[in-house]
Amino acid sequence: MRYIALLGFVVARTLLAADQMDAKSESTAAWRVIDNSVRDGSSEEHREQALAALSTFGTSNPEAIQRADTALHDKDAVIRRSAAITLGELKAHSALGDLKQALNDTPEVSFAAAKALTQIGDTSGRDVLIAVLVGERKDAPGMFTNAMRDAKERLHHPEGLFLMGTEDAAGSMFGPASMVIPAVKDTADLKGKGAPGKAAAVAYLAKYPDPYAVQLLEWALDDDNQFVRLEAAKALGERGDSGSIQKLDTLLDDQHNIVRDMAAVSILKILDRNGTPGAIPAGPVEQPKMDKK
Repeated sequence: MRYIALLGFVVARTLLAADQMDAKSESTAAWRVIDNSVRDGSSEEHREQALAALSTFGTSNPEAIQRADTALHDKDAVIRRSAAITLGELKAHSALGDLKQALNDTPEVSFAAAKALTQIGDTSGRDVLIAVLVGERKDAPGMFTNAMRDAKERLHHPEGLFLMGTEDAAGSMFGPASMVIPAVKDTADLKGKGAPGKAAAVAYLAKYPDPYAVQLLEWALDDDNQFVRLEAAKALGERGDSGSIQKLDTLLDDQHNIVRDMAAVSILKILDRNGTPGAIPAGPVEQPKMDKK
Protein backbone atom coordinates (compact mmCIF):
# COMPACT_ATOMS: atom_id res chain seq x y z
CA MET A 1 0.00 0.00 0.00
CA ARG A 2 2.87 2.34 0.84
CA TYR A 3 4.40 1.58 -2.56
CA ILE A 4 1.12 2.39 -4.32
CA ALA A 5 0.79 5.63 -2.38
CA LEU A 6 4.37 6.59 -3.23
CA LEU A 7 3.79 5.75 -6.87
CA GLY A 8 0.66 7.89 -6.89
CA PHE A 9 2.59 10.77 -5.35
CA VAL A 10 5.32 10.51 -7.98
CA VAL A 11 2.79 10.39 -10.79
CA ALA A 12 0.97 13.43 -9.37
CA ARG A 13 4.22 15.38 -9.11
CA THR A 14 5.14 14.44 -12.65
CA LEU A 15 1.77 15.57 -13.97
CA LEU A 16 2.02 18.83 -12.03
CA ALA A 17 5.47 19.50 -13.46
CA ALA A 18 4.16 18.77 -16.93
CA ASP A 19 1.26 21.19 -16.40
CA GLN A 20 3.67 23.86 -15.21
CA MET A 21 5.85 23.33 -18.27
CA ASP A 22 2.77 23.56 -20.49
CA ALA A 23 1.72 26.80 -18.80
CA LYS A 24 5.21 28.26 -19.20
CA SER A 25 5.23 27.23 -22.84
CA GLU A 26 1.83 28.84 -23.39
CA SER A 27 2.99 32.03 -21.69
CA THR A 28 6.14 32.18 -23.79
CA ALA A 29 4.16 31.66 -26.99
CA ALA A 30 1.63 34.35 -26.02
CA TRP A 31 4.30 36.94 -25.22
CA ARG A 32 6.07 36.09 -28.46
CA VAL A 33 2.92 37.08 -30.38
CA ILE A 34 2.70 40.39 -28.50
CA ASP A 35 6.39 41.11 -28.97
CA ASN A 36 6.21 40.40 -32.68
CA SER A 37 3.49 43.05 -32.95
CA VAL A 38 5.09 45.59 -30.59
CA ARG A 39 8.37 45.40 -32.54
CA ASP A 40 6.83 45.28 -35.98
CA GLY A 41 8.74 48.11 -37.61
CA SER A 42 6.87 47.67 -40.86
CA SER A 43 3.41 48.30 -39.37
CA GLU A 44 2.45 51.20 -37.13
CA GLU A 45 -1.03 49.69 -36.92
CA HIS A 46 0.28 46.39 -35.52
CA ARG A 47 2.25 48.19 -32.83
CA GLU A 48 -0.79 50.26 -31.85
CA GLN A 49 -2.94 47.13 -31.71
CA ALA A 50 -0.45 45.36 -29.46
CA LEU A 51 -0.39 48.31 -27.05
CA ALA A 52 -4.19 48.42 -27.03
CA ALA A 53 -4.25 44.73 -26.14
CA LEU A 54 -1.69 45.23 -23.35
CA SER A 55 -3.83 47.99 -21.85
CA THR A 56 -6.57 45.47 -21.06
CA PHE A 57 -4.52 43.85 -18.31
CA GLY A 58 -6.32 46.41 -16.17
CA THR A 59 -3.87 46.31 -13.28
CA SER A 60 -0.13 46.72 -13.05
CA ASN A 61 1.53 43.90 -14.95
CA PRO A 62 5.33 44.29 -14.92
CA GLU A 63 5.85 42.68 -18.31
CA ALA A 64 3.11 44.73 -19.96
CA ILE A 65 4.38 47.93 -18.33
CA GLN A 66 7.93 47.25 -19.48
CA ARG A 67 6.82 46.88 -23.09
CA ALA A 68 4.61 49.97 -22.99
CA ASP A 69 7.33 52.03 -21.30
CA THR A 70 9.78 51.00 -24.02
CA ALA A 71 7.24 52.06 -26.65
CA LEU A 72 6.98 55.46 -24.95
CA HIS A 73 10.44 56.13 -26.41
CA ASP A 74 9.57 54.99 -29.93
CA LYS A 75 10.61 57.28 -32.80
CA ASP A 76 6.99 57.40 -34.00
CA ALA A 77 4.83 59.93 -32.10
CA VAL A 78 1.68 57.89 -32.76
CA ILE A 79 3.24 54.92 -30.95
CA ARG A 80 4.44 57.10 -28.08
CA ARG A 81 0.91 58.44 -27.72
CA SER A 82 -0.54 54.91 -27.64
CA ALA A 83 2.11 53.84 -25.14
CA ALA A 84 1.21 56.72 -22.80
CA ILE A 85 -2.47 55.78 -22.94
CA THR A 86 -1.59 52.15 -22.20
CA LEU A 87 0.56 53.10 -19.20
CA GLY A 88 -2.36 55.06 -17.79
CA GLU A 89 -4.70 52.11 -18.20
CA LEU A 90 -2.13 49.88 -16.46
CA LYS A 91 -1.78 52.34 -13.53
CA ALA A 92 1.95 52.15 -14.13
CA HIS A 93 3.44 53.99 -11.15
CA SER A 94 6.89 52.80 -12.18
CA ALA A 95 6.55 54.84 -15.39
CA LEU A 96 5.73 58.17 -13.69
CA GLY A 97 9.13 59.65 -14.47
CA ASP A 98 8.92 58.79 -18.16
CA LEU A 99 5.35 60.05 -18.41
CA LYS A 100 6.33 63.37 -16.84
CA GLN A 101 9.09 63.69 -19.42
CA ALA A 102 6.52 62.95 -22.13
CA LEU A 103 4.61 66.10 -21.13
CA ASN A 104 7.27 67.94 -23.15
CA ASP A 105 6.74 65.76 -26.24
CA THR A 106 4.52 66.63 -29.21
CA PRO A 107 1.05 67.97 -28.33
CA GLU A 108 -0.57 64.58 -29.01
CA VAL A 109 1.87 62.69 -26.79
CA SER A 110 1.81 65.40 -24.13
CA PHE A 111 -1.98 65.20 -23.87
CA ALA A 112 -1.92 61.40 -23.68
CA ALA A 113 0.73 61.57 -20.95
CA ALA A 114 -1.35 64.12 -19.01
CA LYS A 115 -4.36 61.81 -19.08
CA ALA A 116 -2.22 58.83 -18.06
CA LEU A 117 -0.73 60.70 -15.11
CA THR A 118 -4.23 61.63 -13.95
CA GLN A 119 -5.33 58.00 -14.13
CA ILE A 120 -2.35 56.97 -12.03
CA GLY A 121 -3.10 59.68 -9.46
CA ASP A 122 -0.37 62.20 -10.24
CA THR A 123 -1.17 65.90 -10.76
CA SER A 124 1.69 66.73 -13.12
CA GLY A 125 -0.46 66.70 -16.26
CA ARG A 126 -3.23 68.90 -14.95
CA ASP A 127 -2.00 72.09 -16.61
CA VAL A 128 -1.93 70.38 -20.00
CA LEU A 129 -5.53 69.22 -19.55
CA ILE A 130 -6.64 72.74 -18.68
CA ALA A 131 -4.75 74.21 -21.63
CA VAL A 132 -6.51 71.78 -23.99
CA LEU A 133 -9.93 72.58 -22.53
CA VAL A 134 -9.41 76.34 -22.61
CA GLY A 135 -8.01 76.35 -26.16
CA GLU A 136 -8.29 79.83 -27.63
CA ARG A 137 -11.11 81.02 -25.38
CA LYS A 138 -10.30 84.23 -23.52
CA ASP A 139 -12.83 83.88 -20.71
CA ALA A 140 -11.23 81.06 -18.67
CA PRO A 141 -12.21 81.25 -15.00
CA GLY A 142 -10.12 82.69 -12.21
CA MET A 143 -7.10 80.58 -11.51
CA PHE A 144 -5.40 80.36 -14.91
CA THR A 145 -1.88 80.22 -13.44
CA ASN A 146 1.57 80.79 -14.87
CA ALA A 147 2.08 77.03 -15.03
CA MET A 148 -1.09 76.67 -17.09
CA ARG A 149 0.06 79.41 -19.45
CA ASP A 150 3.38 77.63 -19.84
CA ALA A 151 1.56 74.43 -20.72
CA LYS A 152 -0.48 76.28 -23.32
CA GLU A 153 2.70 77.66 -24.86
CA ARG A 154 4.20 74.17 -25.02
CA LEU A 155 1.16 73.00 -26.92
CA HIS A 156 1.70 75.94 -29.29
CA HIS A 157 -1.65 75.75 -31.05
CA PRO A 158 -4.26 73.78 -29.12
CA GLU A 159 -6.33 73.61 -32.27
CA GLY A 160 -3.75 71.07 -33.44
CA LEU A 161 -5.24 68.75 -30.83
CA PHE A 162 -8.75 69.00 -32.24
CA LEU A 163 -8.82 65.65 -34.03
CA MET A 164 -6.50 63.87 -31.64
CA GLY A 165 -9.15 62.54 -29.32
CA THR A 166 -11.34 60.86 -31.92
CA GLU A 167 -10.13 57.41 -30.95
CA ASP A 168 -10.86 58.20 -27.31
CA ALA A 169 -14.36 59.31 -28.19
CA ALA A 170 -15.14 56.27 -30.26
CA GLY A 171 -13.88 53.90 -27.59
CA SER A 172 -14.15 53.95 -23.83
CA MET A 173 -11.66 56.63 -22.89
CA PHE A 174 -14.26 59.09 -21.69
CA GLY A 175 -17.86 59.16 -20.56
CA PRO A 176 -21.21 59.17 -22.28
CA ALA A 177 -20.03 60.83 -25.46
CA SER A 178 -18.79 57.40 -26.52
CA MET A 179 -22.45 56.41 -26.89
CA VAL A 180 -23.16 59.00 -29.55
CA ILE A 181 -19.87 59.96 -31.16
CA PRO A 182 -19.22 56.81 -33.24
CA ALA A 183 -22.26 57.51 -35.38
CA VAL A 184 -21.13 61.05 -36.14
CA LYS A 185 -17.37 60.87 -35.81
CA ASP A 186 -16.82 62.01 -39.38
CA THR A 187 -19.09 65.04 -39.16
CA ALA A 188 -17.93 68.64 -39.03
CA ASP A 189 -19.52 69.01 -35.60
CA LEU A 190 -17.15 66.45 -34.12
CA LYS A 191 -14.07 67.61 -35.98
CA GLY A 192 -14.62 71.30 -35.41
CA LYS A 193 -13.25 73.28 -32.50
CA GLY A 194 -11.61 70.47 -30.58
CA ALA A 195 -14.57 68.37 -29.51
CA PRO A 196 -12.82 65.05 -28.74
CA GLY A 197 -9.76 66.49 -27.08
CA LYS A 198 -11.67 69.09 -25.07
CA ALA A 199 -14.33 66.61 -23.99
CA ALA A 200 -11.64 64.16 -22.90
CA ALA A 201 -9.94 66.95 -20.95
CA VAL A 202 -13.23 67.65 -19.15
CA ALA A 203 -13.60 64.00 -18.17
CA TYR A 204 -10.11 63.79 -16.74
CA LEU A 205 -10.32 67.14 -14.94
CA ALA A 206 -13.42 65.80 -13.19
CA LYS A 207 -11.12 63.47 -11.25
CA TYR A 208 -9.50 66.37 -9.38
CA PRO A 209 -10.87 67.09 -5.90
CA ASP A 210 -10.38 70.85 -5.68
CA PRO A 211 -13.14 73.45 -6.20
CA TYR A 212 -11.40 74.87 -9.27
CA ALA A 213 -12.01 71.60 -11.10
CA VAL A 214 -15.76 72.01 -10.50
CA GLN A 215 -15.53 75.65 -11.60
CA LEU A 216 -13.95 74.52 -14.86
CA LEU A 217 -16.70 71.95 -15.40
CA GLU A 218 -19.38 74.61 -14.91
CA TRP A 219 -17.54 76.93 -17.29
CA ALA A 220 -17.36 74.18 -19.93
CA LEU A 221 -21.17 73.99 -19.99
CA ASP A 222 -20.99 77.10 -22.15
CA ASP A 223 -18.74 75.51 -24.79
CA ASP A 224 -19.93 75.82 -28.36
CA ASN A 225 -19.61 72.06 -29.00
CA GLN A 226 -22.29 69.63 -27.87
CA PHE A 227 -19.83 66.91 -26.89
CA VAL A 228 -17.94 69.17 -24.52
CA ARG A 229 -21.22 70.36 -22.97
CA LEU A 230 -22.35 66.74 -22.71
CA GLU A 231 -19.23 65.63 -20.86
CA ALA A 232 -19.31 68.66 -18.56
CA ALA A 233 -22.96 68.05 -17.69
CA LYS A 234 -22.27 64.39 -16.94
CA ALA A 235 -19.28 65.23 -14.75
CA LEU A 236 -21.27 67.78 -12.74
CA GLY A 237 -23.83 65.11 -11.97
CA GLU A 238 -21.01 63.39 -10.11
CA ARG A 239 -19.16 66.40 -8.69
CA GLY A 240 -21.52 69.39 -8.67
CA ASP A 241 -23.48 70.93 -5.79
CA SER A 242 -26.56 73.11 -5.42
CA GLY A 243 -24.71 75.99 -7.07
CA SER A 244 -24.26 73.89 -10.21
CA ILE A 245 -27.99 73.41 -10.73
CA GLN A 246 -28.66 76.91 -12.06
CA LYS A 247 -25.81 76.50 -14.55
CA LEU A 248 -27.13 73.10 -15.67
CA ASP A 249 -30.58 74.65 -16.09
CA THR A 250 -29.31 76.52 -19.14
CA LEU A 251 -28.81 73.19 -20.93
CA LEU A 252 -32.39 72.06 -20.47
CA ASP A 253 -33.13 74.04 -23.63
CA ASP A 254 -30.06 72.85 -25.51
CA GLN A 255 -30.63 72.13 -29.19
CA HIS A 256 -29.24 68.59 -28.77
CA ASN A 257 -31.44 66.02 -27.06
CA ILE A 258 -28.58 64.03 -25.48
CA VAL A 259 -27.24 67.21 -23.85
CA ARG A 260 -30.69 68.14 -22.49
CA ASP A 261 -31.17 64.63 -21.11
CA MET A 262 -27.76 64.51 -19.46
CA ALA A 263 -28.23 67.93 -17.86
CA ALA A 264 -31.63 66.86 -16.51
CA VAL A 265 -30.22 63.66 -15.03
CA SER A 266 -27.32 65.54 -13.43
CA ILE A 267 -29.73 68.03 -11.82
CA LEU A 268 -31.73 65.14 -10.40
CA LYS A 269 -28.58 63.47 -9.07
CA ILE A 270 -27.55 66.66 -7.28
CA LEU A 271 -31.06 67.06 -5.82
CA ASP A 272 -31.02 63.44 -4.67
CA ARG A 273 -27.99 64.23 -2.50
CA ASN A 274 -29.67 67.43 -1.21
CA GLY A 275 -27.35 69.73 -3.10
CA THR A 276 -24.18 68.53 -1.41
CA PRO A 277 -21.03 68.14 -3.51
CA GLY A 278 -20.57 64.77 -5.13
CA ALA A 279 -18.05 62.29 -3.82
CA ILE A 280 -14.53 62.44 -5.18
CA PRO A 281 -13.99 59.56 -7.62
CA ALA A 282 -12.34 56.39 -6.37
CA GLY A 283 -8.58 56.66 -6.42
CA PRO A 284 -8.68 60.47 -6.39
CA VAL A 285 -5.89 62.58 -7.74
CA GLU A 286 -4.14 64.37 -4.90
CA GLN A 287 -4.86 68.03 -4.27
CA PRO A 288 -2.59 70.08 -6.58
CA LYS A 289 -0.54 72.97 -5.28
CA MET A 290 -1.62 76.06 -7.18
CA ASP A 291 0.91 78.78 -7.89
CA LYS A 292 0.03 82.45 -7.68
CA LYS A 293 -1.30 84.37 -10.66
